[in-house]
Amino acid sequence: MVSPAREYSLEQHLLERLKFSGMQKENLTDLVNIVTSLKNKYSIVSFAVAVQGEPVPNALTPRYLMDTLLLNKLMNLLLDTPRLASVLVVPHGFPKATQVELNVTLGE
Repeated sequence: MVSPAREYSLEQHLLERLKFSGMQKENLTDLVNIVTSLKNKYSIVSFAVAVQGEPVPNALTPRYLMDTLLLNKLMNLLLDTPRLASVLVVPHGFPKATQVELNVTLGE
């Protein structure tokens, strides 16, 4: 008999994948909570998450792919995000950008 697969939340996946990154557990949990709150509030899901900082990792950078209309709506909301360090917007599309890649660095 086949048993149903267990479904994990984004927060559980990120904590499991990044637990050996070298970041302090409290800091990692706080930053992952911010990333998941962006998903829950604004329905944006990151396609990649990286840990940053040398020699001790202390920041988290999720990357999002979205259309330009959604970016216009989210820009003011992103600036109110706690522990926001930087925002990088990379346009995709030539000659007119219809999608953008958004890199949000959270941490110190």
